[in-house]
Amino acid sequence: MKIKSEQLESLAALLLAHYRSKELITVRAGEAEIKAKIVKIVGQNFAEEEAIEEEARRMLVSHAGKAKERDPHKMFLLAKQKLAAKKGFIL
Repeated sequence: MKIKSEQLESLAALLLAHYRSKELITVRAGEAEIKAKIVKIVGQNFAEEEAIEEEARRMLVSHAGKAKERDPHKMFLLAKQKLAAKKGFIL
């Protein structure tokens, strides 16, 4: 899934505001620094998921002739789940 940088910034601001309002965190660094770290981590997570999806697509293309009767979307989801589990990535 592709996500825009503006969306990541907004998500980081919302997370930080929510965590602060529930007193789940105590801030020792600047707000901009914390938001930047959230953006970096969440962005990496989305990039990893995109890489898994691309690998699943390539795998399905290489096996397309063998599974003509099966639903392509279900096959994609299954391949994605298997690859994510193999890599230790939680979907």
